[in-house]
Amino acid sequence: MTYETDLAAAKRARRAWGCTCGTDNPPHYDACHACQRPSWTCATCDTVNTCGRSACNECADDMPAELLGDRSEGFEMTYPEWINTQVGPRVVGGRYDHGDSASAYEVLAIDRGPRPTWPVWQITARYDRDGQDTTHCSGWDAGKDRTLSTP
Repeated sequence: MTYETDLAAAKRARRAWGCTCGTDNPPHYDACHACQRPSWTCATCDTVNTCGRSACNECADDMPAELLGDRSEGFEMTYPEWINTQVGPRVVGGRYDHGDSASAYEVLAIDRGPRPTWPVWQITARYDRDGQDTTHCSGWDAGKDRTLSTP
């Protein structure tokens, strides 16, 4: 199969996903055909979204299915699954903010734990406003947090 035939089939099935660059892609593509921006699949509604957005285009959920893994242990999350929901899309070297340019920061380190004392996980970040390194355990909030760039 080629990109064109895969895309035509996806559009007929209404399963194509649109990238922020404007290109439509088949649902099984894990990156945009044109710009190679990666995608993620929503755990709630199974919609494929571009990594340029932190919330699902269809249902506004922010839980990638890839973070959940298999559900062999039932409906209760494992510690690694819970940590993935807290860290969200943040990676070392990435730049993020809390909804305005005054809160922009770069992630320097992610300690997923578990640690024997509180906080059980933490992120070290350098904020643009003062250049200071700060360690915190604030979970990702798709309603206000956003990705500025990834390495």
